[in-house]
Amino acid sequence: MKISVIIPTCDRPEYLPETLRSVFAQSRKPDEVIVVNNGKLPLKLESEFASRVTVYDIVPYAGAAQARNFGAAVAAGDYLAFLDDDDLWNRDYLANAGELCDRGAVCVLSRLDALRGEKIEQFKNPDSKLTVENLLAFNPGITGSNIVIAKKIFFEAKGFDPKLPPSEDKSLVLELLLAAIPVGTLPDNQVLWRDHSGVRLTNHAKMAEGIYQFVRKYSSRMSFKQKIKNWLKIYHYRKKSGNKSAVFPLAVLKVLHRIIS
Repeated sequence: MKISVIIPTCDRPEYLPETLRSVFAQSRKPDEVIVVNNGKLPLKLESEFASRVTVYDIVPYAGAAQARNFGAAVAAGDYLAFLDDDDLWNRDYLANAGELCDRGAVCVLSRLDALRGEKIEQFKNPDSKLTVENLLAFNPGITGSNIVIAKKIFFEAKGFDPKLPPSEDKSLVLELLLAAIPVGTLPDNQVLWRDHSGVRLTNHAKMAEGIYQFVRKYSSRMSFKQKIKNWLKIYHYRKKSGNKSAVFPLAVLKVLHRIIS
């Protein structure tokens, strides 16, 4: 079994070297490392990575989903391990995920811990929360950094939906569950999600639009309660982006949420 690591990056070179070091420090070495640059700035890798990383440049600002999908399309591995350019894997991340895949798993999710400065805190763990009902209402801890998936299954699920940031990761796993494809979890396999104030792969306006498109895509499967929870998130991100418009006033949304909770 061969594992291809796919890292999308977009105009934030300050974090990428540490991310790559966490990949090459793995106890189970990746068979291939692909970096997909969808930023406007040219990507210059440090000499220690130049011969070990394949870099592709795609249309600037095409988005993380498109970058991941492109990387998946050119990858030679049987399995795809996705990692954002500012996050980190523990030393045995690929070994642990690969062991489960060797036993037949076609998709494996791992635990997320938050890295805030030098401090590591518990953040999210998708273990035991992976149900269709939960994923329609919230994200239990699925990102572009803790998914290892068989390439064949990835494309059967049509990859990451570029219309749904930040929900494209959750949507991919949701499509697997809707197709009755089992998803394995490794609650002790650590991924470090870096919490920082720098450039994000997805900004607040895109996040609001992505959640809105997620509701549109899965509306027929959602309960009223699930829709309200999503609309609260849409309002939250619209407000953070400076756009205070919402389909419903926030007070009405909160009252409805209290009624159905």
